[in-house]
Amino acid sequence: MLVERDDWVDVFRELLPRDDWKDLVRLQVSQHSYPFEVKLLERPLKQNPNIHDLSDWTVRSHFIMTDAAKLDRLLEHLVIEQQEMATEAEVTLIIQKQGQGIVRVTNDCVSMYGVAYEELDDVGTEYENFFNAVLPHATFPVEVVFCGRDILENDDSIHVMTLHDSNWQAVFEEHVLHLLNRKEVTSRLFSKDARPTQQTLENFMSEFSLLMAYNFIVTRDATDRFGMLDHFCTNGKIAHFGKIDNGKTSFN
Repeated sequence: MLVERDDWVDVFRELLPRDDWKDLVRLQVSQHSYPFEVKLLERPLKQNPNIHDLSDWTVRSHFIMTDAAKLDRLLEHLVIEQQEMATEAEVTLIIQKQGQGIVRVTNDCVSMYGVAYEELDDVGTEYENFFNAVLPHATFPVEVVFCGRDILENDDSIHVMTLHDSNWQAVFEEHVLHLLNRKEVTSRLFSKDARPTQQTLENFMSEFSLLMAYNFIVTRDATDRFGMLDHFCTNGKIAHFGKIDNGKTSFN
């Protein structure tokens, strides 16, 4: 598998059940040495159409962080309210070193630069590839977040499950297979065609293809090792977020 690092990887905060974006910030920062430049920006009333251009945003705060204790104190009291996906960001936290961004946090997303991610093999489904890559290295229990935002209505599109062993198929069959009976699925033109009499995990993978935008899988194991599969943000790749281990960050 080809491993890439020189890119941004985005994780929507809705996919972190406890909205623990501060953990991701610490993971990113732990890969680099101090000092860091930290800025807290506010969106102007008339935002630049280019959402990546922050040149006209108002700088609310600007710090130079020289050690982890100072950053922890900042994060402890910092509130960036969560908003739904696809909303316009109102507040942005930026941490950078020597002009290179390391991590950005907005109201709906955490963006991390330099996260290791791997190309998925073409064999099998996206789900199978993902779990085959993540679970052999995981420490159970593993929290799994499934999002079917491209298909399901927003108020019930995110489902959280726990794996106690590598049999992810059984957990999916128990907790999310029933989603095939939702009206959003049964009313789709594709689903009306030769619908099977018995729902299977294969049917689920076909209907909830992760090639569709806003369909996600995010995992977090007992040692805070993260994994993500999301075609929309990572272009069909698996991202390995680090785990904190004696102050160092390691990747699979």
